Amino acid sequence: MYLNSTQISSATIGNAIVINPPTSQYFTTFGGERIMRCAIYARVSTEMETQRTSIDNQIDLFRNYAAQNNWEIVEIYTDKQSGTKGNRPGLKKLIDDGKAGLYDVILAKELSRLARNGRLSYELRDTCLLNNIHIVCLDNSINTITGDVQNFGLFAWLYENESANSSRRNKAAKRTKANRGLFVGSNPPYGYYSDKGKLKIRDDNTPEIVRRIFEEYLDGKGMDSIAKTFTAERIPTPSQIARKSNASPLWHASTVKNILNNQHYCGDLVQNRTETVSVTTTKRRILGEDKATIKENTHEPIISKETFQAVQKMLQTRTRTSTAPKKHLFTNVLFCENCQKGMWFKANQKGYRCGGNIKHGDTFCENRVVIQEKELENIIIEDLQELFKSIQDDEFLRSLQNRLDQKKFLINNELKKIENKSNKLRSRKKDYLDMYADEILSREELVEYRKQIDQEVSNLETAKIKYQEKLEECESENYAIDLGKKLKEVSILNDLTPQVLHSLVNKVTCSVDGNLRIHYNFVNPFEEQE
Repeated sequence: MYLNSTQISSATIGNAIVINPPTSQYFTTFGGERIMRCAIYARVSTEMETQRTSIDNQIDLFRNYAAQNNWEIVEIYTDKQSGTKGNRPGLKKLIDDGKAGLYDVILAKELSRLARNGRLSYELRDTCLLNNIHIVCLDNSINTITGDVQNFGLFAWLYENESANSSRRNKAAKRTKANRGLFVGSNPPYGYYSDKGKLKIRDDNTPEIVRRIFEEYLDGKGMDSIAKTFTAERIPTPSQIARKSNASPLWHASTVKNILNNQHYCGDLVQNRTETVSVTTTKRRILGEDKATIKENTHEPIISKETFQAVQKMLQTRTRTSTAPKKHLFTNVLFCENCQKGMWFKANQKGYRCGGNIKHGDTFCENRVVIQEKELENIIIEDLQELFKSIQDDEFLRSLQNRLDQKKFLINNELKKIENKSNKLRSRKKDYLDMYADEILSREELVEYRKQIDQEVSNLETAKIKYQEKLEECESENYAIDLGKKLKEVSILNDLTPQVLHSLVNKVTCSVDGNLRIHYNFVNPFEEQE
């Protein structure tokens, strides 16, 4: 006999609602005939309130259909996920129970509820064929009982194509919003919340945690160390703040690194850096920088842009596998000029020593000089203070800008020379081809000459890239404003802070004779320019 809803007990497994019959038998008889055991599958794409009633409506339809056909409902499965994905708990339970022989037919509203993925649709069909299970969809896309399967492939293709088109529309809509300076991500960055697409700073301690991460990293603390401290202090993790179902209370170095790399914290929106490979997978690929949508100054920053840039420079030079201590001011800033290895702080010598000499001895590097931290700090402060005094003079400032303009002029001249040489070589290459056509040159001579020209062109392209990089360095330096602001902060300092150091100093090198050379992030007026 048919079991109605009042005769069936229910249980929940994950997101799948499973209806269990009151007996261990999976079919009964009616008038001596076997009754079809039916498994119901209902799905919606999201957990929005508006879609919750859709699940109930689908189940009501199935119950009426089963009653009309005198089928026994033995299981009901639901999912609240996209039909393009195969890792749905309800669908997985449906397939596993089908292989175990717990039902005879799957009842779904339409094929798209089971799958919006062509490959998954065919896999599900083949699984049912192998286990003698029927599929019946109320939209008439497939009914294996009546043999109505001729349009299966068409419907499978249509549903996947519809999902792909929907995905493209969603991506285009998100890109449009991003170009308007609106946040389109699913989870705002830690420390922010989204208000109608605008990022706003949260009214809790998370913004202060972000500032603390940047400050402690600039102070020389490693990412692992920061993560361990936060875990010990039981500071909520980003996943906990986002209320993710699998949120962990443990901080990891990767979490700290993601925050340090996140440009949102200095007031800029950076979006569309990744996209899903296809609608049938959750895997993502990284897009090129030219495809990313970057909008500056769209929301209130948590940290300054100078702090963010200083951290980015440190991230490029510091490695997690480094043996050198991280807590000293000039670690990953002070290098041996002889072997190019970093100089390590040695507590017993109260100063920095060449890491190459310490690790491998004099045969590797003869630099045994010990650099006192305070002495080097004083040298840099005095150097910067003297520069600040000079830069207040308008005439000197103009002189400095003229030197930069002259440098750019010389670089542009070199680029023009390279371009002219390249054009001449390409013209010569064509001449050789004409000479070969006129039988003046043999094929072997043509190949040899063209090979030589290709090598020369390649060398010129390499040189061109180097000069373009130098030109970009010049363009990025605004001496009249940025340098003056940075040096003004130094003028009142008694101690050199990590923030100022990494903002103004690229690196310091020490020779075997103990001579120090400070490489600033700007044109140093006290040095002769090349």
